[in-house]
Amino acid sequence: MAEQDSLDISTDNLAADPGSGEDIKESAAGSYIQLSDAIGSLSPTARCILDELKDWHKRIEKHGSREKHASYLLTLDKIPEALGKYTNLSGQSKSDVGIYQALRQILDLDHRGQNRVAYAYPYLIRTGSKIASKIALIAPQKENKTDTIPYRQACFNFSQELVKMLLENRGKKGRNWDEQNPGMLLMQKNKEGQLWLYPKLGCLESEVSSLVRKGFGNVPYIPMTDFLQDFVDYAKNENLALAILNDYHIVIDELEIHADGSFKKLPEAVNQILAQLDGLETFTKEHLVRIAKENNYRAFLERYDGYFSEPKPTTNEEKMNPEERVKNFLSIIETFPYPTDKGNLGLAVKETVELSCKILKRLIEEKGSVLHRKDDNIYSSLKQAVMAKIPAHTKNNHTLLKIDFEEEVETAGITSEEKAKEYVKRLKDDVLSDFSYYEERNASGQVNYYVVDHGYMAAVIHKLSFEGRSNPELKKQLEFAKIINHRLSNPKHPELNGKLKPDSIGKMNVEVRNMEHEEEERAKSEEMKSRFNVVAGVLTFVVSTLIFVTAAYYLKSAVPIFFGVPFSIATGFFLAIFFREKTAQEIREDIKNSGKFPGLTSTDWGKPSHVVSSSGSSSLSGGGDDDSSGTTKEKEEKLAHIVKAADNFVFPKKFNKIVEKVLDPKSLKKRIYENLDNIKRNNMTLAKEKDDDKVASTVEYAVLQSVSTIQIPPDIVVSDQLATLIINRNDMKSALFRSQLADYYREEMNKKKFDKKLVKYYTFLINTLEMEYYKYLPKKRV
Repeated sequence: MAEQDSLDISTDNLAADPGSGEDIKESAAGSYIQLSDAIGSLSPTARCILDELKDWHKRIEKHGSREKHASYLLTLDKIPEALGKYTNLSGQSKSDVGIYQALRQILDLDHRGQNRVAYAYPYLIRTGSKIASKIALIAPQKENKTDTIPYRQACFNFSQELVKMLLENRGKKGRNWDEQNPGMLLMQKNKEGQLWLYPKLGCLESEVSSLVRKGFGNVPYIPMTDFLQDFVDYAKNENLALAILNDYHIVIDELEIHADGSFKKLPEAVNQILAQLDGLETFTKEHLVRIAKENNYRAFLERYDGYFSEPKPTTNEEKMNPEERVKNFLSIIETFPYPTDKGNLGLAVKETVELSCKILKRLIEEKGSVLHRKDDNIYSSLKQAVMAKIPAHTKNNHTLLKIDFEEEVETAGITSEEKAKEYVKRLKDDVLSDFSYYEERNASGQVNYYVVDHGYMAAVIHKLSFEGRSNPELKKQLEFAKIINHRLSNPKHPELNGKLKPDSIGKMNVEVRNMEHEEEERAKSEEMKSRFNVVAGVLTFVVSTLIFVTAAYYLKSAVPIFFGVPFSIATGFFLAIFFREKTAQEIREDIKNSGKFPGLTSTDWGKPSHVVSSSGSSSLSGGGDDDSSGTTKEKEEKLAHIVKAADNFVFPKKFNKIVEKVLDPKSLKKRIYENLDNIKRNNMTLAKEKDDDKVASTVEYAVLQSVSTIQIPPDIVVSDQLATLIINRNDMKSALFRSQLADYYREEMNKKKFDKKLVKYYTFLINTLEMEYYKYLPKKRV
């Protein structure tokens, strides 16, 4: 990689004397080279350079190349060799100074390029591990006017890759600031030998000029304003540079931050402030103090000395907050009364101080952006860490990773509450767009995300299937993992199990199927045990049969066997049921019916003691109200009859789409009114009532007591979708119905997979139907 040192400014090479070189803000005189009639007035060296350029361009065209390319152009370093063949030129004319004077003429520097006959533009090349510059010269001389823009673009495009590399390396490495005296980088001796402050030595343009200067070799430097402009424009467009003034930019550096949010190294903007402040302090000590003493400005000197009596910041934490120190210093020097009789020196001091103050103020303004970039930098690190943690966790643990996005952002140290909310959303979107997930919503409305790298999906299901039998958390994860796997399999995601070997995938799937088969067999066996005690039934049958066989033998008659075998079968069957393994609910009922705990109801068993106690006391206090109990039973019977009469009309057995069996309050009421006559014909109580609105209201009430009502959380509701779902109780209990309805919603979600709100809405419904449906079943059927 090219060394960044090639871009760093060398203060030894860049003697920025005011008036010693050309103004770096030289304005472009237009994009054309003019073939002036006054070419004859050019120096011999200038005419020879033009002749050489003319021949060079002819040779390029002769070889059939019409493309503008930097490598085809004549460069400044080849000019001395090219001039060697011109015997009419003296040694002085061929010297570096002679070449410099010739360039000034053909570039028309004295008139700001208005009548130039040539164009110069640098481009960058790689020389070993470093980057250097070459100065290309252009002067085709085929027409009266030649557009330089194509050549300018060709040279910069040729350099663009190296320009980006330099800027990125500069952003990573930073500048070699002197920690004790950072302002020394801005100090240079002027023509009089005095140490002078040049504030613009701190800008990006100055660093680039240092690199371009090397392309001139021993020829005195000529500012390349077009290249500087292109360089800075590119840096700003790529978000690699920040404008302080029109001709003062700084590099946007990469912030290095500790885990606690503090900076490992000072940001570029802060270093710039410290350098400008230190340079201004040094400069004013030498010049303003001298002027103040000469003019007896005692008040100024007292304030000035008072400022320097305060200790300078030494730690990075103190240096990160220079605003107050800058404000105090500027308030002192900006009120300095410059004398009017000091001539050019006094004016130069004033202009230098004012320029430095102007730069300092703008740097202070832009320092705030560092904190925003700090948060952005923290987010980038956070995102990188989370995105790396998910595949690592999946690969090493073969389980789902539970992520709390709010907690992740909070622990990262984001300073702004607004930024924290923004980053939670961004992190969630970034993670969920790259990895598969399951969204679990608990009763309080809190959402938990279980995320997995689907490249290891088969291994995850394999582990959860075996270990989930003894671990409730892993058992829950297994259900989530199966839903995720089903979602990815229909249609198949191209990256599903992409990080596992095909043979291992097949092996794990077989083992999971075998295990599930064993679990099914065990479940059937346990279900059989809960229904029948096979051992007791068989023993009873065998003993009873033996008794009847023995009786038949002694009585010498087949009658005992004829009646005994059916009796033995019946007895064995009933005893097998009687001695079966009872469920916990049945045990509770037995205890309750024993009469030893009269204050408890059947629903109290299994509750915490404080709940049981309160339940028991209320039962005792309210007991004995037989009339009330009878009224309640009669009301429940009436409602049950109404529901039975309305059920087939409100939730028809025949339908075209499964979703037709899903209603909301509005469609429920509409369907009741549509079928009101049929419902009344099926219920005598309703038939006697003449007020249809009252009948419809009664039917609606009765139906709502016996259905499953799913209320969509407000943050998930979509404007054009149902906010409340009403589903028949029997349908909700049916695994087939729930599966078909979930598949319907899954198809709808795949159609609208780019709409995040709809995806979230359908995900909630699918999760409810496949996992949490039991929460929505009525506690008691009317």
